[in-house]
Amino acid sequence: MSSFRFADFLLSTEERKLSRDCIELPLGARAFDMLSFMVENRHRVLTKEEILDAVWPDIAVEESNLTVQVSALRKVLGAKALATIPGRGYQFVLSVEENTPGTVPDSGKRVTGVTEVLVLPFTNISNDPDQEYFADGITEDVITDLSKVAALSVVARNTAFTFKGRAVNVSKTAQDMNLTHVVEGSVRKSGSRIRINAQLVDGATGRPIWAERFDRDLTDIFDLQDQITEAIVSALKVRLVPAERLAIQSRPTANPEAYELYLQARYHHTRLDRRNFEIASRLAQKALDIDPDFGLAWALLAISRTGLYGLSGSTEHGLQAAERALALNPDLAEALAAKAFVLAGLGRFDEAFELHERSLQLDPNSYDVRFLYGRTCFQTGRHDEAILHWERATELSEADLAATSHVAMCYKATGQHEKVLDTARRTLARVERVLAENSSDSYALITGVSALAKLGEAERTRQWSLRVKAVDPDDPSIDYNIACAMALLGETETALDTLETCLPRVDPVTFAVWIEQDNDLDALRDLPRFQRLVCDLDARAAAATA
Repeated sequence: MSSFRFADFLLSTEERKLSRDCIELPLGARAFDMLSFMVENRHRVLTKEEILDAVWPDIAVEESNLTVQVSALRKVLGAKALATIPGRGYQFVLSVEENTPGTVPDSGKRVTGVTEVLVLPFTNISNDPDQEYFADGITEDVITDLSKVAALSVVARNTAFTFKGRAVNVSKTAQDMNLTHVVEGSVRKSGSRIRINAQLVDGATGRPIWAERFDRDLTDIFDLQDQITEAIVSALKVRLVPAERLAIQSRPTANPEAYELYLQARYHHTRLDRRNFEIASRLAQKALDIDPDFGLAWALLAISRTGLYGLSGSTEHGLQAAERALALNPDLAEALAAKAFVLAGLGRFDEAFELHERSLQLDPNSYDVRFLYGRTCFQTGRHDEAILHWERATELSEADLAATSHVAMCYKATGQHEKVLDTARRTLARVERVLAENSSDSYALITGVSALAKLGEAERTRQWSLRVKAVDPDDPSIDYNIACAMALLGETETALDTLETCLPRVDPVTFAVWIEQDNDLDALRDLPRFQRLVCDLDARAAAATA
């Protein structure tokens, strides 16, 4: 029997109940069938024909019936639950956690035998704040490993990481989220040594029922993660079947050093300036020098090389790296997303969308899958879909700055101007958290420049532009984003001067497509000087693809 949780709702498909805060909600039979179908197929856009066939099988009905049921569901769930994708259909877009225990919770009440676990982000207590990536990686692995145990229902990573950096009242959180247990811990890494403190807390009493300290050499990190997971499972009095034990012990690489390099690279590759792409590429390549069969590292290298290629920071795009990742594992979602990103950069959008759709079906909760799909949607003017993917990406990664910033352009394109401002404020809040740790983070600074310009804070925009140029004076992506900010502020000559210096230093194919969609530059479009710059860029793009 399956049940699905989203927002404050519990959907029990076999009992045909939709409840909120333990109260069953009235819902017609057709509306319930539609909701169940859309939730079960939430990872893709459903055409109107598909929905009609599923909800009214073997009956010819008018499309107006579909509209009536969509309206009914939005009244119950809220307007944002079902997204309309113009010309395509509808998609259920709330974050969903699926439970398939032997007994389904009744209207949201806890039921004996259902073990609901939240893994709080492990705290980095190393003296080096740059080790944050390592603590996050440990947390993600514990979540992933526990999720492989059928008897456990584990809170999804994106929900768990909303608690990062916050003081948590475990008992209250357990009560609010209907949890039985909470895992918390800390990580200290010094040289080649690592210490992890972990404990399992009873959600009802707030008291630890298991706690242990692990001191190991970094080369033992995978064995250590297995021990932590199995200790938690044992404390929960859950017995692992052999297949679950094997799944927990499976790792993307057998080499701990390669894995640590990958974790470092993963942090940098989500920051879309040349410096971070270069760092991510170097780290991924080092990981691959150690383990040439590390598929995730090949996928990450493909993404970073493609980013560098777009900024003329590399003579090779990432196609070969993406294809190597897929040769190692044809069903690796990140590799499919990486190849789609490469093909989109080459203007091969039909092929890119096929790969994006496959990657989404394989792993709808991958940050790379969501961010890169959203990027290709934006490049082709599919703004509603880009919003879905980029907003999901912001949920999946608290460290994300790119999706949080970029989605504002989609809100502007669809006339949602209040959301442009809300997104800019969200972005600025994330940026300021990053800069509190590292005031010279170039990508955080340039992302802040864009957010401040959207909020109309002209003086701070100029100040931050000077700051980021002092940190990295030569990156064309920084110049491009400063030009966009100046255009938003109405400083057209400064914007044009900056574009004039940066556009000759970028890949023309990538930027010709991007500029066409980038509405931050709309104030310049009727100006002859801007039109000449675009003409030159288009001519270079045509020559490059001839």
